[in-house]
Amino acid sequence: MMGAVVEDFWPQGKTCAAIVSVIFDDGLDAVAQAPDLKGRSKSFSVWQYGATRGVERLCNVFADAGARTSWFVPGIVAQNHEQLLRDVVAPLHEIESHGWNFERYDTMSATEAIDLLRRSRDALNAIASNEVSGFRLPAGNWPRRFDRLLVEAGYRWSASLNGDDVPYSHSSSLVEIPVHIELEDRPYFQFNFTPAFPKGQSRIPSYEAVLGNWIAEFDAYRKYGLCYVIQLRPEWTGTPGRIALVEALLAHITSFDDVWLATAADVARWHAGKDTVVPGDHPINVYEAYVDEERAGER
Repeated sequence: MMGAVVEDFWPQGKTCAAIVSVIFDDGLDAVAQAPDLKGRSKSFSVWQYGATRGVERLCNVFADAGARTSWFVPGIVAQNHEQLLRDVVAPLHEIESHGWNFERYDTMSATEAIDLLRRSRDALNAIASNEVSGFRLPAGNWPRRFDRLLVEAGYRWSASLNGDDVPYSHSSSLVEIPVHIELEDRPYFQFNFTPAFPKGQSRIPSYEAVLGNWIAEFDAYRKYGLCYVIQLRPEWTGTPGRIALVEALLAHITSFDDVWLATAADVARWHAGKDTVVPGDHPINVYEAYVDEERAGER
């Protein structure tokens, strides 16, 4: 895939794939990093804005663009906002797992992890119009052979790791759809003044510059025939001004008839059907081999 588009790589003769994803944590991500935020009504309301306004605003833009999207939601958020998800998201968009309560799977046993993974999937399946088959790691590191636990818990794909630009398969058969931080909204827009959160971030960038970054990346992904995954959060890009960035990005993406605008589950099913083998020097194999060597040296 390096350097030029590979003919007939994507279905229907498309040049590249594009996925619009939404991460709806309702502030769990912030509380995980700064637990005292939950007791600060003014500060925590910044993250609660997503459920109040941002979710519906994003869905309206997606409807205008004719785009089906992939929403990653923790199980407990699905319980707390069941009606919102049923009314606005479930009819048109797929709902996928973002864990249960923003837990770290690298700090728990396999039994504990599988229990929470199943619990999240069950809660989401009760709301979603799709069968929940995908997962995005909420926090912490990717545990060694975590893909096997996901498969055991009923998942078929993940959008958690960063080591590629096109889908690939773990040894367990779990499909991985790579994501990248420059295609998220949070690094650009997450900000709270008092208390400073995140620490060290003192200003919000130009909206035009952020849109320029996202479009420049999309144009490169299209040029090289890759899989573009934009990651949005309703509290950050669901505001009256920033929603225009989403509108403009979707207008740019949909202006090309050679782009496969699909959900993450669509892409995962397509890749699984190709039955491709991951090269031995792929980052996921290098990681597994490195961990094996480390553990062998400890014995």
